[in-house]
Amino acid sequence: MEYATWSGQIVKLAQAVSRLEAEATPLGVPSPGSTAWYANLFQKLLPQVTGGPYLIVAVAGGTNIGKSTMFNHLVGFPASRVHPDATQTRHPVCLLPRTFSQRHELARVFPGFELGSWTSEDDAVAEGPSNRLIHREDTSGVQPPNLVLLDTPDVDGAIPVNWDRARLISHAADVLIAVLTQQKFNDAAVRRFFREAAEADKTILVVFNMVEWPEDREHCLRWLDTFCKGTGATPAHVYAVPRDRSAARENRLTFHSLSQGATEPRGDLAELRFTEIKVRSLRGALRQMLEAREGLPAYLRELKNVAEENREARDAIRRAVQTKMIAPELPGHIVSDEIWRWLTPRRTRFDRAVHSFYGRIGSAMVRLLPGHRDPAEQEAGYIEAEQSQLNRALESIYATLELVEATATSVVRRELTPILTGEERRRAFDELQTGLAKTPILTEAYRQTIARKLEQFEANNPTMMRAIEWGLVATAVIRPAITLCMFSGADLAAHAALHVGTHSMAQIFVDLAAGTAVTVGGEGTLAGLGSPAKRLLADLFAKYYEERATILARLVRDCVLGRHLERIDRLATLAESGDYKDAMEKIENLSRELAVLDESPPGSADDHKAPVAVESRTG
Repeated sequence: MEYATWSGQIVKLAQAVSRLEAEATPLGVPSPGSTAWYANLFQKLLPQVTGGPYLIVAVAGGTNIGKSTMFNHLVGFPASRVHPDATQTRHPVCLLPRTFSQRHELARVFPGFELGSWTSEDDAVAEGPSNRLIHREDTSGVQPPNLVLLDTPDVDGAIPVNWDRARLISHAADVLIAVLTQQKFNDAAVRRFFREAAEADKTILVVFNMVEWPEDREHCLRWLDTFCKGTGATPAHVYAVPRDRSAARENRLTFHSLSQGATEPRGDLAELRFTEIKVRSLRGALRQMLEAREGLPAYLRELKNVAEENREARDAIRRAVQTKMIAPELPGHIVSDEIWRWLTPRRTRFDRAVHSFYGRIGSAMVRLLPGHRDPAEQEAGYIEAEQSQLNRALESIYATLELVEATATSVVRRELTPILTGEERRRAFDELQTGLAKTPILTEAYRQTIARKLEQFEANNPTMMRAIEWGLVATAVIRPAITLCMFSGADLAAHAALHVGTHSMAQIFVDLAAGTAVTVGGEGTLAGLGSPAKRLLADLFAKYYEERATILARLVRDCVLGRHLERIDRLATLAESGDYKDAMEKIENLSRELAVLDESPPGSADDHKAPVAVESRTG
């Protein structure tokens, strides 16, 4: 399997999961940050597939078995302090290829560690934070650019923090060199550590250190059998290193092969196929990440279940907060003044002068008509009627929500209970009154609607518009009525009857959850009128009611449901998002590729790839 296939899929999966987590966690879905699958994806897989591929080789084992000596042999010089009291080793030491830190973000390569630059071989035993990792670069350039070497703390040491650090490094490693001795090859802590590594599909090399050679050869083979049975590991190579203190001090260890093809670790690491090991290492982490019961699929199932529960809750609440209200009678001048405003620039200068003179006379005469009400008084009455209608609608909504809560699911009750408290109800009524007072009776959007409708009418009825324009001079005396009469063919009383008989009685179906409203009547009721101007007038009034009803519906929705419905909506759509679908698709693709790889015989992956070139250094 191509390495690029793994890396591209993993990067896209991590991106989708990150966005899903960022959306779901603030909404109350438990964060997956402490789960094993999350660590595998973001601490193991993602760092390994970004910034160019590389191998991490970690020297690991129990206490007082010569791990630092083995590490120094691999790197070719004393990079890690060999201390007479092995339990004093506090910090892991990492040798990086030259320029590695420029090509990779070390904090992502070694998550959970406080990184410190190497100053001397005493750094590993110096005091410092328990999670410190010492790193240095191979300035000689001999170390391959894609090979990182690690000396780890004891996996069974007396210092408990060493265990956690060793596990973190093992999690990041692709290859583990298991350093064993006669005393430590079957230690319970050692077995557990390498069993977890084998389950994660790590490549393991075994070194039996400080043996009596050749007397212990057969013993080493028996120890190896016990180790493999206890851990489930299948080592790639096995070696035996004789006890020789001077050789250890001088960094010239001798390695005897205990497996076919093994020579010594530095050379054999060069022969291991890079891509095969990398894919194998990723495969173990990927398998754990894709595990159905406790891996990423379980998290996505949880998101889907949460979405379904909240979708049901959302639908139940939406059904409960739909209501009908009767729109109050709209003062005619609200629309007629805007029509007049649009017509005014289209008259001649003489027309405007004459109209201004007669308009003042007309306004005075209209105030003397029986039943006349000042426009401001009419608007105040309209707002008051709206407030009364909305208060009744709110009372009806709360009564319905109480009935829903009594028989609802736990998810619905969780959302409704805080909404139905007495304090929340008072707040809702107060906010409704305040919001209505701040809502303009005429919006700029409606003004643009009037202008657009009149322009369309003028284009379709040019003769009628010219007659209206010329007629403005003669009818300016009774402007408030005549403006409407020219469109409806009726006097002031007839206009009122037209208004009452259509728009003021139009029912408005309000969906407060969605913040929308639909008029029943209005434009449709007057569609059959014969006069084009009359149909235009009906259309303008209907558009006003539609916009007004939608504004009021959203106002009520925000007062009653507000953030509650927004949260439910976001939770309900988690499993419908592009990121959720993308994550599911990547899981399916990676699971399919993993199954194919699992069916392949060991060592068959990427046989066509060239091995990594490593210059071997003699001890």
